[in-house]
Amino acid sequence: MGIIATMIRKSIQVAGIFLIVCGFCSAQSAKVGIPDSLVIARHSFIDVGPPFDFYELIHVRSDGEGLSVERVLVTPPGQACWNPATVESETVQIHETMADLLAGRNPCAIPEKELHRELKRCKKCLTFSGVNVTMQVSCKGQDRQLRMDILDRDMIDSAPNTPANTSWTMAFLSELDKALGPGAMDKPMFSLANAERPRVPDTELVRAIRDGQFDELFDKEHTVSKVAFDADKPLPPPPSVEIENIRPFAPISPRLPIYPPIAKAARVEGLVTVTFDVNANGKVQNVVVVSGPKMVELGVKDAVAGWNFPQSAWGKSGQAAIRFNLNCKAGPS
Repeated sequence: MGIIATMIRKSIQVAGIFLIVCGFCSAQSAKVGIPDSLVIARHSFIDVGPPFDFYELIHVRSDGEGLSVERVLVTPPGQACWNPATVESETVQIHETMADLLAGRNPCAIPEKELHRELKRCKKCLTFSGVNVTMQVSCKGQDRQLRMDILDRDMIDSAPNTPANTSWTMAFLSELDKALGPGAMDKPMFSLANAERPRVPDTELVRAIRDGQFDELFDKEHTVSKVAFDADKPLPPPPSVEIENIRPFAPISPRLPIYPPIAKAARVEGLVTVTFDVNANGKVQNVVVVSGPKMVELGVKDAVAGWNFPQSAWGKSGQAAIRFNLNCKAGPS
């Protein structure tokens, strides 16, 4: 009995040591298993636009200083005349580890069944806005893609009941966005100003996007590589406002009306004709629109009312014609 008891004690000791070692090895394996690089494809879509879609590729990699993060935002054209396709890039350094960013969770260890179940949670729901996320990581030398869909209710409801993996994805993406600054969802709903289009950045990640290396990570509403190439297309001339004629006398440095943004959005252009009187001080009064698009006539009346005329025109009446031209015949993309 003594020999058997001794053997049992030794077996228990060996088993305990084995479990401790295995636990340590498992912990080390999990730690090593967290990837040191990952690519996130994020397609944000909204029901107000155009544009209605925004495509982001975020590359996160570990380096000696922490994490190097580059985000490329590819935006399809809205109104082709003044909302062309754009490509923008931001790069930041985050002083934390990949394990910190991912809250200690290893994406390689997430079961495919869990992801599939979360994707099926709301197949018949009406979703007007949301974010489709695909994470690409290397797991044991093989590329793996993890898909998670963030619904509008996940972002705006007070109790959205968001599944665990989707909630985890939202959390670390939020941390990345804080570091990178304003992104797709911070864009204005409408942009009708004739702002200068940003130049397409020449980075390795941008070149890879344009080569089509990441097209498969996004839904097929737009081919991201094509949109990135379209961002280099020449822009049409901006909308213009020109005085076609003023008679029978000319004002002193006449001010032009602005092209109302709402008129641009509605693709309104044309010729506005007005009549007016010049008082004894050379100021304009009694401006009357004779013809022209309604959306631009108020601006024309305000501009003409501010004109000044030389003494030869005092006490007389005149007329003017002002043309609004979009200079672009392309419709919405």
